Amino acid sequence: MKAKKLAIVKFTVSAFILGLMGFWIFKTTRPLNELAYGTIGVMLIIVGFVIYSGIQALKDAKSGLNAEDELSKKITQKAASMAFSISIYMWLIGMFALDIFSVDSVNKAKLVIAIGMMGMTLIFIFIRLYLSKVGIDDDN
Repeated sequence: MKAKKLAIVKFTVSAFILGLMGFWIFKTTRPLNELAYGTIGVMLIIVGFVIYSGIQALKDAKSGLNAEDELSKKITQKAASMAFSISIYMWLIGMFALDIFSVDSVNKAKLVIAIGMMGMTLIFIFIRLYLSKVGIDDDN
């Protein structure tokens, strides 16, 4: 039952994010630039991963498996710690890169936060997928 509720929450969050993206695209008065298309692509990847994990949770619920077992918790914790460590360096490199490229000061804070949050999410997703395929070592 818990896995089914988790899947419903994941699908609801995905629908909410897609709805907000649609509203943003609909309300945009200027033509979209490369950064907007990149943002849309990254958000679709993130939403796709959430939908994929929701489908997996539904399959687990139908099979009678637990929503969270010890291995998946350990993989998520390891992925989160690795993603945090990597994202610290990503934020640092991003700050220096924005000083090199000219960005107007009004949108600079929004740009830094948007790229940083999407980057952190993508790093976590890819590390989580990698660790779930390869596994984790008990010695570390």
